[in-house]
Amino acid sequence: MVEQHQSLSESLDIVLDSLSAENKINLIGEIADALTVQQLRTVRDMIDQKRLEKLDVAKALMIEEMRDKFLQLDLDFDEVMGFNRPRRRMALPPKYRSPDGKTWSGRGYAPAWIREYEEAGGDRGDYLIKDEA
Repeated sequence: MVEQHQSLSESLDIVLDSLSAENKINLIGEIADALTVQQLRTVRDMIDQKRLEKLDVAKALMIEEMRDKFLQLDLDFDEVMGFNRPRRRMALPPKYRSPDGKTWSGRGYAPAWIREYEEAGGDRGDYLIKDEA
């Protein structure tokens, strides 16, 4: 004899597929009202895990659909999406120059020579490279 396991919704005679999205959300809200904070935390973690799983499936389906459409147009998906292209960082022109010739673009963390100068009361504007036009 094969034993069938009923889901909780089946044993409670709830047909989830017959409920609207709004009714499902309302049911979850009613259940949430009856839970403790720790139980709600467990539910939150479980729901977030389910969300991530469904998001992964949705992404994979979307990528597969896009690949098919690109194939229909004789386009290479990876090439169009830039996956085959090596990434290059564009070097930024220097904005500041120290007396001994060190330069900095003005982006990111300030180099030690600028920080030390400012800590000693200097103004980084003193090292601003003037246009040589």
